[in-house]
Amino acid sequence: MEVKRTHHTGFLITGIICTMLMLTCLTGFIVSASTGNGINSDIASGEKVWNMGSIHKNYESCLDGVWKLDFRSASDGFVAEQKMIVKHAESESLYADITCATVPEGATLTLYLVQDGTVKTFDVTDLSEPLPCSLEDFGNGSIRVRLLIEGVEDVVSEIRIQ
Repeated sequence: MEVKRTHHTGFLITGIICTMLMLTCLTGFIVSASTGNGINSDIASGEKVWNMGSIHKNYESCLDGVWKLDFRSASDGFVAEQKMIVKHAESESLYADITCATVPEGATLTLYLVQDGTVKTFDVTDLSEPLPCSLEDFGNGSIRVRLLIEGVEDVVSEIRIQ
């Protein structure tokens, strides 16, 4: 009887090369993220805003043009974002029904509406009734609706276009 030894040299070399490529990509991503290159943090920008913080959500959905966001807390400066569609800008409005249960001193919640070069902001920290926002300054199409979270907690929001 002859004992045959199988050599897995090809598999070992492939594994080492794959591991080195993964480590190179991971290092590049970490360096890029830490320097801020390629990451959009301009809240008035027409592009997606990237967050480096965190949010502790209870619930989020966007169905039939209604964005519901319910969260406990978020990192200061965290931006929650949803794309919505404006069908008739001259006659439609955006309605924001938002309650902040915990508002420490100096904390704010700001609503941003962004489309191309048009930006509108509203302080929605202490709303007593839904806030209507006219969309006549915007055009038909996609609009970015953003909430800039600065210290508020236990927030329940419902934002819709009609």
